Amino acid sequence: MEATLAKSFVKGANLRRWLNRKDCPELVRALKTLFNKSFKSAQQQLLGQDEPQASEQLNSYDYAHYTYNGVNYSRTQTHLGNSLVKFYPSPSSAEVVVGSIQRIDVQQGHPIFYLQRQEPLPPHKYDPFRRYPWFFAKMYSSKMSSGPLDIVPASSISSHVARYNCSGDRAVILTLSRVDNIIILGDCLLTSFAGLMQQ
Repeated sequence: MEATLAKSFVKGANLRRWLNRKDCPELVRALKTLFNKSFKSAQQQLLGQDEPQASEQLNSYDYAHYTYNGVNYSRTQTHLGNSLVKFYPSPSSAEVVVGSIQRIDVQQGHPIFYLQRQEPLPPHKYDPFRRYPWFFAKMYSSKMSSGPLDIVPASSISSHVARYNCSGDRAVILTLSRVDNIIILGDCLLTSFAGLMQQ
């Protein structure tokens, strides 16, 4: 495994060195911009930076990835898994909804996400997870909403979710929260582990 990592590092270093040489072919140099947009440097990943594309709005940039509070978010076109989130659609909302990030803008240093909602499960379809409120999965329609996009700040994102499309136009949405669910489940988990330890 160490040999594979070392070889990958050396190949990447050689490619970067070749791209920065003055005798690098013009065609390859033209691809350097695309290469930089596709693969961020470690420094850019740590700072949540990307190579921005100017938007029509003043002081606004469109990003493929953005790291906010140590969590990486992506547009659907860039990475579907990192675009699936639970979010509060407005500051006064008490309930979260599920959606996917279609666009990430940074306006005057503040990240703004444009989200397309996941359609709720139709009333005539059965949700087997409804019987287990402590399990953080819920059944939704596998279709995305055709309504207008929700525009929210990054602080309105609750957590990432995982989506598994099932048969019958249904999708299972599982919350991937790193903190909230553990706190809620804490007593249940402790009770379960205590019961196992006594047996």
